[in-house]
Amino acid sequence: MKFSRENRPSSFYNTRLPLILLAVLITSLCHLSEAQVKQTHRYERKQKNSDEYFSIIALKEEGLALIRDKNKYNGNKKLWELILLDTALQEKGTLELEIEQRYPLIGYEHTKGHLYLLYRTGETNRNSFSLMDVDITQGNLLQRYEIKPELDFKLTHFSKVGANVVLGGYVSNEPAILIYEMADNQIKVIPGFFQKDNELVELRVNQNQTFNTVLIDRSLRSERKLVFRTFDETGKMLLEDIVPIGDDRSLQTSISSTLEREDLMVLGTWGDRQGKQSSGFFSLTIDPFSDQKINFLSFGELEHFTDYLNPKRAQRIKENAREDALEGRRPSFTNYVMPFKIEEHKEGFLLLAEVYHPSSNISPYYGSPYGSPYYNPYYYYNPFWPGYYPGMRMYRPYSYGNNVKNSDEIKTNASILVAFDSKGKPLWDHSIKMDELKKPSLEQVSDYVFINSTVYFLYKKESELHIKTINIHDGSANELVEKIKLNDPLDEIRSEKEQEDGTKHWVGNTFYTWGYQTIRNVQKKDDRVRDVFYINKVVVP
Repeated sequence: MKFSRENRPSSFYNTRLPLILLAVLITSLCHLSEAQVKQTHRYERKQKNSDEYFSIIALKEEGLALIRDKNKYNGNKKLWELILLDTALQEKGTLELEIEQRYPLIGYEHTKGHLYLLYRTGETNRNSFSLMDVDITQGNLLQRYEIKPELDFKLTHFSKVGANVVLGGYVSNEPAILIYEMADNQIKVIPGFFQKDNELVELRVNQNQTFNTVLIDRSLRSERKLVFRTFDETGKMLLEDIVPIGDDRSLQTSISSTLEREDLMVLGTWGDRQGKQSSGFFSLTIDPFSDQKINFLSFGELEHFTDYLNPKRAQRIKENAREDALEGRRPSFTNYVMPFKIEEHKEGFLLLAEVYHPSSNISPYYGSPYGSPYYNPYYYYNPFWPGYYPGMRMYRPYSYGNNVKNSDEIKTNASILVAFDSKGKPLWDHSIKMDELKKPSLEQVSDYVFINSTVYFLYKKESELHIKTINIHDGSANELVEKIKLNDPLDEIRSEKEQEDGTKHWVGNTFYTWGYQTIRNVQKKDDRVRDVFYINKVVVP
């Protein structure tokens, strides 16, 4: 016998309906628990109008470092303030560094127990470098090193490898790699890099204290190549792999894996040879003993890359991408895309990239001899320089001196996470849409962590934290928005400074988010209104 909705017996509602409701409730609670985040700790420090902004350096399990120019002097030395925080955002040490005037901070590096700060001893490319070694356990300056290349050297990359420091950059617009041996104060130049019309797009340290470099041929000639090399800490070459790029394409950015797995992978973006925008991602497995090819993937072939667009346009782009692939045509859809990080896991590699758009009154390609946004050796003379090398560890403050703002803007539209297997084949992708977050330069806006088959995307807009969780098995997604948590329930946010904030993954399942707020508390007798710099620790399940 069948029952219609009208003639179902009451026993149906007494037995089946509660079970259905319970199942729905359990499912909802499971999804909610996936999306829940906790803001467990908060650090606050009063901020005056005359104060410079802090730059934050993540020290993984050792906490965070905050550094800024104090705009004060001791004799003819300028004072820099360094604050060390533990993972509970408690101050564990402060240090005042005396630096010569007109010495800009241009780079930093963290190794266990140490923070290295790299200053340039003037404002030309012929100036030498001053390297500070800070003990972050004791909170004191261990040693200063003077690095004197005696070359017209435009620095783009800085890393600590073993007992030495590796500097990457350009001499007369030709790529160069220098190794500074800290123990005996010696500099040596690694041969094989002074090549005309080549760009050094990658210098990355591996887990075993070797390092990788990637050169890309930017010339107009045919048979252009990508050159991947691995060196030990002394500069001895251990591996070289030369791979043809192809005549009709240009590789724009590159990030290499760091041997957390046994295999090496290079990921990045590609486009037309003369194009300013990207057409897709590429992958390349490193194997000097075989003739492997670069794998090219167009953005339209990804399932979620176009989710930030109008649904009809997104569907049209995907259909065109399928047709282009079948007909062997170049993809018609292009965009400004910058990859920011690569991570290794048991199934392969994860690439995080962001879709952005430069404001109409600037071009992100000025100053580049190769017509690319990814090369500009003059980065640190212009704090709003939009060029960026992923992981280059260069210090790039939003503004330099008196907090002067610039009208130039980069608008970020979306963040995309793509998973590749060990052969460079795409496995899945997911994304989060952002409401055109504006920044004065090209920088990472969002971040993520991948835990137990769940992707957690986080980004900050004004005084709100935006979270998106995605289960990669069934594709289910949840989004929520949380207010930035304050110390006192009676505190009220009156305003938040635009463009001087952000969110980054810290370590494990934790993030840190920061900014500058004006806070009011009418219950306080003093300091009812205060301006603060803050950091909140964010923990995902």
